[in-house]
Amino acid sequence: MGLLQDGKWVDLWYSTKENGGKFIREDARFRNWILTDGQTQPGTPDTQGFKAEANRYHLYVSLACPWAHRTLIFRELKSLQNLINVTVVEPHTLHNGWEFPAPAKAKM
Repeated sequence: MGLLQDGKWVDLWYSTKENGGKFIREDARFRNWILTDGQTQPGTPDTQGFKAEANRYHLYVSLACPWAHRTLIFRELKSLQNLINVTVVEPHTLHNGWEFPAPAKAKM
């Protein structure tokens, strides 16, 4: 499956042979918080957060992905529907990655 890596499309597959069949997740690259006031993050007073505001963030999900399911549940539990719009891609991942549906059925 391909992915966008540093702004370039790369056709990359995860090699389980190198890790004895185990999936080893990379550390997340995102370490900032989205906060009501956009000020300091919890536990890190020197780090600025991002302000929670409508139409600033957009979430793309594939319902075939369990991580996407978790993010959608979290969005509902935290009442973020008015702040974070969602686009659901087609459930099939083809050689070029996710495919976007026709505009009429794309948004949640």
